[in-house]
Amino acid sequence: MPIVTVIVAARDVAGWLGHCLTSIARQRLPPGWRSQIVLGIDACTATLAVASGLRLPGLTVQYFPKHVGPYVIFNSIACAIVSDVLVRFDADDVMLDGYLESQLTQLDSISKPMITQTWSIYIDEHYRTVAAPLANGTSTPGNGRRAGPSDGQILMTRGVWERLGSFRPWWFHADTEFMQRAIWCGVPRKTIPQFLYLRRVHPNSLTQSRATGYQSGPRSFYAKQITQAVRRYALGTRPEFVWPAIAVCLPVGQTK
Repeated sequence: MPIVTVIVAARDVAGWLGHCLTSIARQRLPPGWRSQIVLGIDACTATLAVASGLRLPGLTVQYFPKHVGPYVIFNSIACAIVSDVLVRFDADDVMLDGYLESQLTQLDSISKPMITQTWSIYIDEHYRTVAAPLANGTSTPGNGRRAGPSDGQILMTRGVWERLGSFRPWWFHADTEFMQRAIWCGVPRKTIPQFLYLRRVHPNSLTQSRATGYQSGPRSFYAKQITQAVRRYALGTRPEFVWPAIAVCLPVGQTK
């Protein structure tokens, strides 16, 4: 029976974590599939307190005592589990009905590298649709609907991980770098043209905060590295295999 694992890195999301994880646990799967959810808490005791009170099927919680960022958490969990398909999903977002099922049914083969994504609807802290700024300088319409994929939310077969290696251990923007390596390695990608998750924007989100948002200096630094890499790939350099940077974590418990 093939397994799909949703990996969620969480920090400072105590108010939204329960809705996020519940939306994942309620997902329908194609016949014959089994799912599991692994939550990695990034040195945040408030988030840990919320997670400790949740009772959801298939949920495992890992606590990272040192703040390491979402990509090191994903790497650490992905290296420690057995799963045919890996899903990266943000802890302040919400899956809508069909998010997993629609993507899993599009996989040509779980043994071959492939990435799938969906469209999204941007919401604020109170679940209201919003016009949200995007990385390319444009914004979503007032209804929040983005008819295109976002680099941060992806479903991939294990073969993608084995071909590309891991996310770089950056504090943010490593999802875009990962996707560029996938594109230049020729990994097949499919986008489901449906709005299948709610993407939350708020002042502390990585794409919106002053410290890490689209116009911030650190993000511009990472973007420059991505641009330089793409230029190398365009000239014939093969994208790098990135060995995973991982961190120590402590098991919190597992619910059945």
